[in-house]
Amino acid sequence: MAWIPREKEIEAMLAADGKRRYEYFIHRVCDTRKIWGLYDEGWASLGDGEKKLIPLWPHAAYAERFKKAEWTSYAPREIELGVFLGRWIPGMKADGVQPAIFPIGTGNSVVVSLADLEAHLRHELAESYEEEG
Repeated sequence: MAWIPREKEIEAMLAADGKRRYEYFIHRVCDTRKIWGLYDEGWASLGDGEKKLIPLWPHAAYAERFKKAEWTSYAPREIELGVFLGRWIPGMKADGVQPAIFPIGTGNSVVVSLADLEAHLRHELAESYEEEG
């Protein structure tokens, strides 16, 4: 059965600090094997001119809550974890794009290097699920 976060869990995570949201993201993504972004003829991105960031969440419910006025036409879209590890990370590295992990309504997200994100995902898969990522 697919995991769907309950309202109480959603509210708790939206109130959590970045470290806790990041840990939750790693655990839930490895558990479900899915990452979520916002998509409409291209993936939603954040940036300040110097950096381009792709916002990512552990479930569609969180992505849906984050949609901003300019993203009203965007919808949550899943990315299989294996595809993310095998194609997205190398592609993001090549394009100079960084992940913005679990942004919340205030725009607060955790920005980590792709190398760290990949290492944390693979470690969680190996430790908790006895799999190679």
